[in-house]
Amino acid sequence: MSLRYSKSLLFLLGPSFASIARAQTIPTTPDAWTASDSIRFETYLGRPSVYINRGVALAKGVAMRDGTIEFDWAATARTNFLGLAFHATAVDNSESVFFRVAQTGTMESVQYGPALNTFGAAWQVYHGPGANAVAVLQRERWTHVRVTVAGDVATVYLDGADKPTLVVPRLAGVAGTGVGVWAGNFGRGAYFSNFTVTPSPNAVAATPAPPLPRGMITDWSLSQALDAPSVTPGKLPQQSTLTWQKVATEPTGLVLINRYRVTPVAGVPLDSVTREVNVDSMMGGRVRGTKVVFARTEIRADRDEIRRMQFSYSDAIVIYANGQPLYFGMNAQNFRDDLGVMSPGGDAVYLPLKRGRNEIILAVLEYSGGWAFWARLDPAL
Repeated sequence: MSLRYSKSLLFLLGPSFASIARAQTIPTTPDAWTASDSIRFETYLGRPSVYINRGVALAKGVAMRDGTIEFDWAATARTNFLGLAFHATAVDNSESVFFRVAQTGTMESVQYGPALNTFGAAWQVYHGPGANAVAVLQRERWTHVRVTVAGDVATVYLDGADKPTLVVPRLAGVAGTGVGVWAGNFGRGAYFSNFTVTPSPNAVAATPAPPLPRGMITDWSLSQALDAPSVTPGKLPQQSTLTWQKVATEPTGLVLINRYRVTPVAGVPLDSVTREVNVDSMMGGRVRGTKVVFARTEIRADRDEIRRMQFSYSDAIVIYANGQPLYFGMNAQNFRDDLGVMSPGGDAVYLPLKRGRNEIILAVLEYSGGWAFWARLDPAL
């Protein structure tokens, strides 16, 4: 067959055939992977495998925006979390689909979340329809995963099924092309095998974002991240000690702080006797390893008035209007519920606005699992 004829045949068969011809299988050898933490190469359940104890491993020399990623994973008796990283710019900056082996058969079995400035995904922020799915996951056996990425949509299939387990309708958006795998918690890693990447020859455009709800506040500046125990809840630091950065909201109006600041991974404190959440430590902000960022916006009022502002956050928040604290809330994991996921709504505060310029500042504290907030101002009465 001539070269001209073979190219014509590829065109007639379409992009799917061309993609198959470009499939790349990543060897289970040290020269093929870059890892953020411990990684080793050994035989597991009869297969050459990559083992990750904790962290992310990216395949070297592989780039994909749109296309298909396939791999097999095996969880040990101790594995908790494992998953796929894609659109990565670095080992700590990627989109992520992961599996909670400890939560098999529940809504949290399969989950999507961006992992920005950390190897842990923002799962408390991206939660519910389009981010979670139920699956029965088994340990000490190989599970096959196929993920297709087209524009800002990712579709997850398990064990050769034709019906997807999870469809993510809108990825958060990470600008990279790296792909890899990850596992969480020291001593509770996972094995990966048969990792194959098939980039699509045609880029897929992202879908237009829906219009924002009326009153969504999108003009925000963020301070640097501070150690939360060094800040007193209810008292603003001297503004001269803060530096401010204008940030963009997500298409939903959310401010994803993970995108702009290095994200902490701190545990919720437990009482040494009862082993229940230490409420006093959390409400006092005295938890080692936690971080806080201040978010600033401006609201102009035509007259002195009271306006309601709806909001949601992860993991804790203090709201100030013109320097005065109005609200304190805590929604970390194991505090109100087991997961501490970000509520789609239901929290609100009444702002005492004066005529003219009003400065609204939010102090948003993070433990782990996703650092974000949104705020929406009700129309004037």
